Amino acid sequence: MAGIRAPIGLNVAGIGAVLTTATNLGNTEIRRGHTLQSGLNGGTSIKRYFDITPTTNTGLDATLVLKYDDSDLNGKPEPSLKLFKSTNTGSTWSYQIGSVNVSTNEITLSGIPSFSRWSSDSSAVSASVKMVLQGFYDPATNTLNMSDTVRAYLRNTTFPFAPVDSAKELLNSVTLKAGFQFMNAVTGTYYLQIKHRNALETWSSVGLLYTAGATFNQDFSFAKNMAFGSNQIQVDAAPLTFAFWSGDVNQDGIIDAGDISLVENNAAGSVSVITH
Repeated sequence: MAGIRAPIGLNVAGIGAVLTTATNLGNTEIRRGHTLQSGLNGGTSIKRYFDITPTTNTGLDATLVLKYDDSDLNGKPEPSLKLFKSTNTGSTWSYQIGSVNVSTNEITLSGIPSFSRWSSDSSAVSASVKMVLQGFYDPATNTLNMSDTVRAYLRNTTFPFAPVDSAKELLNSVTLKAGFQFMNAVTGTYYLQIKHRNALETWSSVGLLYTAGATFNQDFSFAKNMAFGSNQIQVDAAPLTFAFWSGDVNQDGIIDAGDISLVENNAAGSVSVITH
């Protein structure tokens, strides 16, 4: 725990909270703590919070950059972190959104009218899924060449494997993860199915336990057999990485000459289609 008097717009002593505003805040105290906070959208926080107390604390129209370390994450899916604010030292919290940058470990929010206690949680993400798309992966950087949307389905584990819930999210090109929020599924065991506009649909190799209100983690990338039928291709040796097959352009469940024809026809016509 540290207490400081902070000038506007500076990360004083590297404490990890940067405040920017045109308003003269006066003497401002920033205290950092590492006790888990509870009640953030029903969950617990990362292992970092800030108590920010300026002399002037109304009508600020301020920007906060909350910096964190990977060791603070408390198992939270990093791409889905959002800011939360408490005006009663952590008894209750309100959801404040915010934009996370996983490369710099920062969450930024503008238009803040006043400060108090701030922390972060993954805002009720149901599933954090790591996956790699074959045609998007660059083994030189261990990243994807772009972020793109993917859709996840929870399906029953008994025939006819009916879909129970689905969610669409952006797959982060750096972390190779997407955080999905399932709004309707009840606690149970489900197959996880992933679909992408250019990839062969891929299912988890086994049913996965889903607990409503909690976050489960699934990593397809570290082993071929994480996918049903080992339906993945190795795209990197160091680190060992497996990916969903790319090339099912018409999404018929097969990569064949029909997909090649579509690509060749579009290429001949100088047509490109990118869907986010």
